[in-house]
Amino acid sequence: MALLGASGCGKTTILRLIAGLLAPDKGIIAVDGVSVNGVPAERRQTAMVFQKPLLFPHLSVGENVGFSLKLKHCPADEIRERVSEALAMVKLDGFETRRTNQLSGGQEQRVSIARALVSQPNILLLDEPFTALDENLRIEIRSLVRNIQRRLQVTALFVTHDRNEAAAMAHRIAFLERGKIANDQNLAFLRSPSAPVQ
Repeated sequence: MALLGASGCGKTTILRLIAGLLAPDKGIIAVDGVSVNGVPAERRQTAMVFQKPLLFPHLSVGENVGFSLKLKHCPADEIRERVSEALAMVKLDGFETRRTNQLSGGQEQRVSIARALVSQPNILLLDEPFTALDENLRIEIRSLVRNIQRRLQVTALFVTHDRNEAAAMAHRIAFLERGKIANDQNLAFLRSPSAPVQ
């Protein structure tokens, strides 16, 4: 699902609320019908990909990807295996020992996506993750993320202010205005679930 709207309309705030990075003033945030209000972020089984990769410069690619698993005290062998699988999904096989300052912008964002996937989240939150990339790279990584989402069947919530990007990525689009979903059935850019991904 895509959340579409102008800057400042509340898109990122919604992602942060779902992730547990912010607490709601009122109301309930439910996952599979169960309230997660009060559940700390690290126990919500969500993962967030930000507009900028936010990688740790002192860690290798593999260490960046496996950081959350290390915090959970997963066995080293399991971390290595899951990091390798996550990097393969984003087409960065063999990058485990590479330093982050050796990566291109597109590779950095792929590492960020792998870091989100390695925790095997139930909900993948994407906060305008392609904005800083040039057009060709945006299309390539957008397609990569869409294919991963389909293969893993993970629920994904994608934030953008770009109508074309929302239509290319999502089966459903919610248009936000001042923190509320607009009720407009005549939005011409909405597409059917069977429409091809671009």
